[in-house]
Amino acid sequence: MAYFSVILNDNRDEFLRQLCKGLARIKDGEFFKIKKQIVDKKTCIYSLECIDGYIPTRDSYNAAMGLIASTLSAYIVDVHEKTILKKVIDRYYYYFNKEEKEIIYANAISFSDEYNRELREYKIEGLRKSINDFLCEMHEINLEGFISFRGQNYLKCLREIADRAVDEYLMEREYNDFIKLLKYFVDLQSPKLDTINIIIKDDTYQLLDGDMNELDNHFIESAIQDSIEAEMNRDDILISFLLTMAPVKIYIHSVEKAVNKEIIETIINVFGGRVSICGGCNLCNDIRSMIKK
Repeated sequence: MAYFSVILNDNRDEFLRQLCKGLARIKDGEFFKIKKQIVDKKTCIYSLECIDGYIPTRDSYNAAMGLIASTLSAYIVDVHEKTILKKVIDRYYYYFNKEEKEIIYANAISFSDEYNRELREYKIEGLRKSINDFLCEMHEINLEGFISFRGQNYLKCLREIADRAVDEYLMEREYNDFIKLLKYFVDLQSPKLDTINIIIKDDTYQLLDGDMNELDNHFIESAIQDSIEAEMNRDDILISFLLTMAPVKIYIHSVEKAVNKEIIETIINVFGGRVSICGGCNLCNDIRSMIKK
């Protein structure tokens, strides 16, 4: 007699393996057996049955039900979730094209991995309770139907993950469009300096020309007077100055000292092949020696 049955569109037996492991750990687990029935190429029914002649006690019955709930909830999150997440993105963000959806999906997976342990346990526990409540009413559970009609809290969690993934994609797209605009602006500019050396000192920058002469603040402020009046921070002033000067070559020294790594990435993205990251010149060595002293 089948006490509990689970219908899955999965013939890879991952659920079966996890169920067998769990069965070996529960009380009176030796009196239960698992039966697999293949319905078609994809659909399988996994049934938890008692061995002949055994009448389960209330404790062993509840333990078996708890095993199904905990195993199925972990299976949903660890194995089936990526498929569900794709469906969520397809349903709610249908207006993005295929390539954009793939980026959004990758962002969502990255977000889940970032908070993997805490988020995973939260999702599994919520599903376990829902599945356990369902099995108290029905002894057969169809995964697809359960997720659609009884897994709303879980789907809401995935929707929130997808929402954040979309926000990240839109911000990234906006950033890329902005970079393209800046690159276009640079290409239109006539170089006002041939070479600029950027020496990074934590959250400050020292600028030298090609002859290693320091560019004084008055020169920088005069070049970007409008930007200075806009109360920009050091990073913004640096970018604005480089855009105004449109140098042929930019050398960045002591990159490892940068507090804001994104500013380096932005300079490289905007100026492309004009940028060279110094791997250790005499200037860099002199800076390191001064820091040590």
